Amino acid sequence: MGVHGLTTFLRENQRILAKAIEFPSSSTVTSIVVDGWSFIYELYEESKLPWVYGGEYKAFSACVEGVVKAWMAVGLRVYFVFDGSAPELKIPTLVSRLNHSIVERSLLFFRTSETSRSTPRFLHETRMIPPLAYHACLHVLREVASSSNTLEVHFADEEGDPYAVELAGRLGAFVVGNDSDFVILNSGKYAGYIQLDDMLWTVPQSVDAGSGDENGEFRTVRKSKTKKKSAAQQGIRRGLIPPEHSTDLTLSVSVYTPAALASHFKIPVTLLPLLGALVGNDFSNQSSTQRNVQNLFFERHLTLSQRISRVGSTLNGILSAASQKRKARHQVGSVMDLIDRSVHALLIRLPSTMASGEIDAIVDRIVNAALQYAIDKYDGDTFGPGGLWPSKICALHRPETCRLPGLFSRALMLSTGNEATDDSAEEHDTQRPQLRSLYISAYRSGHLQPKLMDILNTGTFWPRLFLENPDVENVARSIGRPIREWIFAILEDAVGLPDAPEGTGDPEVGQLEISQVDEEDEDELIDVVEEDSDDDGADLLAPLRGELQKLRAPDEESEIPASVTSQSQSHLPPRPKSVMEYVRRGTRIAQEGVTVQDISRLLVSSAFCGNSQDDWTPLPLRSASERMSIFLHVLHSNTVALEELPSAQLMCALVLRWIVRVMHLRTLEFSSKEREKEKWTRSEAGAFLAFYTSEGRSLDFRTVPAPAGSEPNNAGPETTPISSRSIQLMAQVLMAIESIHHLSQVLSVSERVPVRVHTLSGQTFHMFLAQKGSNCRDILPVGLWDACTEGLGDAFAEERPVKAKKSKVHGKSIERTSVRKAVRVGAGGSQFELLADLQV
Repeated sequence: MGVHGLTTFLRENQRILAKAIEFPSSSTVTSIVVDGWSFIYELYEESKLPWVYGGEYKAFSACVEGVVKAWMAVGLRVYFVFDGSAPELKIPTLVSRLNHSIVERSLLFFRTSETSRSTPRFLHETRMIPPLAYHACLHVLREVASSSNTLEVHFADEEGDPYAVELAGRLGAFVVGNDSDFVILNSGKYAGYIQLDDMLWTVPQSVDAGSGDENGEFRTVRKSKTKKKSAAQQGIRRGLIPPEHSTDLTLSVSVYTPAALASHFKIPVTLLPLLGALVGNDFSNQSSTQRNVQNLFFERHLTLSQRISRVGSTLNGILSAASQKRKARHQVGSVMDLIDRSVHALLIRLPSTMASGEIDAIVDRIVNAALQYAIDKYDGDTFGPGGLWPSKICALHRPETCRLPGLFSRALMLSTGNEATDDSAEEHDTQRPQLRSLYISAYRSGHLQPKLMDILNTGTFWPRLFLENPDVENVARSIGRPIREWIFAILEDAVGLPDAPEGTGDPEVGQLEISQVDEEDEDELIDVVEEDSDDDGADLLAPLRGELQKLRAPDEESEIPASVTSQSQSHLPPRPKSVMEYVRRGTRIAQEGVTVQDISRLLVSSAFCGNSQDDWTPLPLRSASERMSIFLHVLHSNTVALEELPSAQLMCALVLRWIVRVMHLRTLEFSSKEREKEKWTRSEAGAFLAFYTSEGRSLDFRTVPAPAGSEPNNAGPETTPISSRSIQLMAQVLMAIESIHHLSQVLSVSERVPVRVHTLSGQTFHMFLAQKGSNCRDILPVGLWDACTEGLGDAFAEERPVKAKKSKVHGKSIERTSVRKAVRVGAGGSQFELLADLQV
């Protein structure tokens, strides 16, 4: 993430660019702004928790709490910042990341034998972040913040990096993360960038520790490995996780500042965004069909650090030549002139060999990439916590400059421009500000997922993908899409969605090219078994920021088109709207258009009682009981038994009922042996309910992070079998939880249906599934099983018999141990006996 190779460059030049700081410091409380997603990725990686089972969320929650409280214990005031919607320029980068981190690794996992893919090395190389880690982290942060005034959680208007630096500039704080953009961005009193993986925790040594000479005459000789372990036991630990059960901790970090980096290259601080754009960042390449800019600037033999040094020296050379007044021909007339000269100077090919207009296109892409670092200058005089929240809408911006309200104002602007003056129209006009305030408040408090903001900003949706079988239809489409169709319709009716691109009569037309190949053929074979400066103080990029504001102004006006939405009072839209979903299609990520339906027609077609066109009220503004009825109706679970369940049991009941019903309907739609295998059995349903209601009680030491100085915990994957069937069931569960949770937030019933991710252990689910002989229903709460199975008697598949392989020895029938068990316990026998146990 960030500028390509800049993290490596910083580490190689740490002694020159970094400044060492220790906490607690002698000064007052120090503030840090933490990049939320960098924190989640780094912590789950460093904790060594198993990922293949779907996520060890209870153990991960304990890790989050431990790290945050350790930061607070060393005198830090912590501000977490999570990303909002992703800008459109970043879509190709997001697609590339999903292909690499999810799709390719899933394909490799399922193309590898069960024995090989269970090894610790393979699991480490194919590691993924469990999709519900964000939910677990956010729950812990809320709990800690409710009992402490030194922790706050913020949600950015759009991209999180500029928001985090702007917040740090307002507070005079450091930014903690793993994104090199934090040493390019700059604002106000920004104190610098701290890398998450570059922290050093120290515990004071006890007085009697480590003499090693008990009788004063002899000394114990230790081997080198023992010395390293002893050093760790003395209380020194590098990384994010602090030593356990320790007090009086000291935290040592290295701080990188934009001023130090700019001084190293002898360029103004304000030109660092241009340096990042020229080297290459997340916004440099807007499409895979366009030529990579960096391939035109750098020879292949150059390392990443050498590329950065080349760009820095090029910018310095151009500015140095321009500063010589005698050479008027070297004068830089504008920032665009500087960019143009830099592009020509960096090109490794002659401009005459390039296509017409190609250089101009490169310059435009560099400008767009540099503009992503633009941060509005703070014109106030108050810094620190007192300078935050100028209004209830945003912690940093006034309502007229904050971009967030515009995302919820399309329907409001349409109704304002309506000339109708009847009573219903006036009542309708009063509802729109309520809806906008409702959703803005929910988003700022974390009760409206940032994933939903992509729908309102760019008209896209990005389901959280995870490990699943690449040979079947992806769960984002089969499990999640029917729920998301309701979400799109509710948001369109309430606040309005962006218009479809011009010329898109069909959702599949007019798409950005996002595949990794040059062209996409409709007859393409898909691997799926489915039919269906401080130099002078001047901001040299100010002209670019001015142009950005000019570009944004008409965009903001055009964000509210003449016909924004198909409201329930008027069903004559000029063109159907659509949301582009980025899901797995075979072995790659592709976008699929989903038409946004009219909410009133959806309610009528689904036979919902209580829908009235005469006095229409948007669903989020209806009474709590009616919103809950609609919520259960959408999920086909509006039963008396389910409504009587406690809140803690609602989510698991809804998830199970939804998955079982969807799998059953798929079988009825197209009867086949493969579809029949997709259906859940009653024992699998009981295992899921036991897993969800156990609250991690069966979790043992194997899922707890290894203490300092010890080996990583690798016992989990060896003791719980990694079954392809269990993995696919877990993928369905994770997608159903996310989709149902999104629906509950859009309808403002999420408090009635808590997701309770922080109590879950994916390994527990796999353990229950592996214990086919046990009846998990015996440990379920009273009434839960009946509520989950009401009306779904025929939706379950017949129990699959466990095939026990037997052989005869001296006329007696005995069971053979499985290959995995034999390999694990080291049982004797020939290699041919192991091959005989393999299932074909």
